[in-house]
Amino acid sequence: MCVPGKISLSLLLLMIISGSATGVSARVENGVLDLREIQQGDEFTVRMNGDWEFYFGTFIYGIPGDILDTLTPDCYGKVPGYWSEYTVEGKRLPRFGYGTYRAVILLPRGYRDRMGFDMPVFDTSYEISVNGVTMARNGTPARSSAESIPAYEPLFFSYVPKTDTLELLIRVSNYEHRRGGFWMPMKTGTFHTIQSNFANKWFISIAASGMLLASFLFFFIFYMLDRRDRKLLMFAILVLCLALRPFLSAPYLATIIDIRNWDLIIRGEYLILYFMITSGVWLAYLIYPTRWFRVFGLFTDVFFLLGVAAVILLPVHLFTYSVFVIQTVALIAVLYALAMSARGVTRGNRDDVFYLVAFLAIIIGLVSDILLANALEENQHLYILSFLMLVFVLIQAALLIADWVRRGKEREKLAVQLEDLNRSLESRVEERTRELSERTKELNARNEQIALQNKKLSETVSLKNKIFSVISHDLRSPVVSILYSLYMLKEEEFRDRTESLADSCIQSSQQLITLLENMLVWGRGQEDMIKYAPAENDLADIVLTNISILKDSADRKDIAVNFTQVGRSKGWFDRDLVDIVIRNLLSNAIKYTNHGGRVTIHVKEKDETAEWVTIRICDNGVGITPERQKKLFTGHEIESTPGTDSEKGTGIGLRLVHELVTLSKGTISVESSPGSGTCFTVILPGPDQAARVR
Repeated sequence: MCVPGKISLSLLLLMIISGSATGVSARVENGVLDLREIQQGDEFTVRMNGDWEFYFGTFIYGIPGDILDTLTPDCYGKVPGYWSEYTVEGKRLPRFGYGTYRAVILLPRGYRDRMGFDMPVFDTSYEISVNGVTMARNGTPARSSAESIPAYEPLFFSYVPKTDTLELLIRVSNYEHRRGGFWMPMKTGTFHTIQSNFANKWFISIAASGMLLASFLFFFIFYMLDRRDRKLLMFAILVLCLALRPFLSAPYLATIIDIRNWDLIIRGEYLILYFMITSGVWLAYLIYPTRWFRVFGLFTDVFFLLGVAAVILLPVHLFTYSVFVIQTVALIAVLYALAMSARGVTRGNRDDVFYLVAFLAIIIGLVSDILLANALEENQHLYILSFLMLVFVLIQAALLIADWVRRGKEREKLAVQLEDLNRSLESRVEERTRELSERTKELNARNEQIALQNKKLSETVSLKNKIFSVISHDLRSPVVSILYSLYMLKEEEFRDRTESLADSCIQSSQQLITLLENMLVWGRGQEDMIKYAPAENDLADIVLTNISILKDSADRKDIAVNFTQVGRSKGWFDRDLVDIVIRNLLSNAIKYTNHGGRVTIHVKEKDETAEWVTIRICDNGVGITPERQKKLFTGHEIESTPGTDSEKGTGIGLRLVHELVTLSKGTISVESSPGSGTCFTVILPGPDQAARVR
C-alpha cells in the first residue's frame, strides 16, 4: 500500500534519527537483480540501476506462478534513462508511447523480511506490480493519449516476499513530455530503511526551502530599507526562485501543497527557472559590472521574454527543450563570474575569495543538476544542488550584509561631515560678512601691491615663455613617438613588434605625465597657489611607492634600485609635495645613470631627538659639473638636458624640487662629480617638529 502523501513533522524526525543501513552494490544485469548474498535481518538499500527488460508498445500483466515464463524483450534499457535513447533493430524508439519495464529480483532462500520500494517520478504515468499484484500507481498509464493521465507524485510501498523470486512489472506511458521513462533511480531494501530515506528526502526539501524563504524575506526587507541597492533586490528574487523551485521540481514538496495538475507543475517549474536565471545573471553583473556581462544580461532578458511566451503558449513537449538553453546560459554566466572572482583573488581582493567559493559551489551544483535532469549519471546525489545552493546563499548573504553595513557606516560618516560642513558654512558666511566691510579699507593698500605684482608678472611671463619654448620642443618628441608606434601597430609587418612598440608608448606616456605634472606644479608655485598641508607621514612609504612607479623605467636600463632605512622614517610634511620631490629626484637619478648602473636610497633619523628625517638619493651616473651645481636650484636659465637614453625633461624639475623642499621647511643639498655620480640630500622636519613648522 502507498504511504499517504502528507506525513507529520514529528514522524519525519523520528524516521530520520532511526537506524542505519548498508548499501548494496548489486546491479540489474539483463533484467535480473541478484540479492541472494544478503542475510535475513540485515538492513540494506540498493539502487535498482542497470539494464532492465523493456517491451515497447506492450503492457504486461504478471500472474503469480508464471513469473519465470520466458519473455523476449525488445531491448535491455539503461535505468535511469529515457526510452527514446533505446535502440530496437537499429532505430531509436519514439518519445511518445507506452511500454513495460521488467526486472526479476532473486532473494536468499526463505527470505521473508518486509521490503520497501522507493519509486521515482516517471514521465509521465506508471503503475507497478510485484508478482502480479498492483502495488502503486502514479497517474493512469494507457495505450492512447486520450486515456492517459499524467501525474507527479513520489511513492513508496512495502511488500512481504512469499517466494524467493520477485517479478517487477512497471507499465509506463508518455504522451506529454519530450522524454519518457525513468530519469531518477529506483530503490529497494528493508522497509524501515526505505521509509527512513523517503522521510529524510522530504525533510531535507522542507528545510532547504524554509531556509531560503526566510532568507528571501530577510533580504527583501533590507532592499526596502535601501532601494538604491539593486543587488539586494536581485539576490532576493534569486533566493525566492530557489525556495519555490523545489515545490514544483521536487515531488516530495508537491505533495504538501497538493498540486495535482501535471501540466501546471511543469509550466510553473520552467517559469521559475527563467526568473532564476535572469535574476542570477543580473546579480553577477552588479557584482562584476563589465561591459560583456551587461550585453549578456540584455541577451538573457530577450531569452527570458521568449521563454515565458513559450511556456504560456506552447505544449509541454516543445517548450521543455529550452532546458538545454537554460543550462547553457547559466553555465556561461557562472563560469564568467568564476573567472572574474579568480582574477580578483589574484589581485588581493579579500571579498573575491568568498565570491570564488560561492561560484564554485554553484557551478558544482549546476553540473549535478544538469546530470540529474538528463539522467547522465546513475548514482546521482539528488540533493547536492539544494545543499550547494544554501552554501551559495549563505556566502552571498554574508557579503551583501557586510557591504550593507559598510555603506551604512559610510552614510553615517557622510551625515556627520555634512552637518559639520553646514556649521562651517554658517560660520564662514558670518566671517565673510565682516570681511566685506573691511575690504574697502584694503583696496587702497592692494593698489600699491598691484604695481609690484605687475613687475613680478612680467618677469614670470618672460620665464614662462622660455619654459613653454623648451616644453613645446620636448613634448613634441614623445607625442611623435607615440603616434609613430600606433601607426606601426596598424601595419601587418610590425605585428611581431607589438610588445616593444607598446613599451615605447608607455615610456613616452610616462615622460609626458612627468613633464605635465612638473609644469603644472611649478606654474601654481609661481602664482602662489600651492597648498601646504603638513601632517605626520611615513617617508619610507613614499619612497617605496615611487620605486614601484618608476620600476619599469629602471628595468628598461637594467638599473638596480636599492633602498635602506635606519631608525624611524616619520616626518611632519605635506605628503603630496614630498611625493613630487622624491619622484623628480629618483626619476633624475634613473635618467642620468647609464645601463647597468645603480641607484641607492637611504632614509634615517638625523639624530636621536627625531626632530629631523633625512633622505639621500645617490647614483653612479654622469654627474654634474661644478659650474652647473652653483646655479642648479636658483639659476634663471631654463635647460632641458637629455638623459643617457635621450630622455626628455622640462628643465624646471630641480628648481621645483628646491621650492617644494623650502615650502616644507626643509633643506636640500647636492654632491656630485662628473663621471662618478650624484647624491642629493633632503632634510625634512620630523614629527617632533610639528609645533614649530605649523
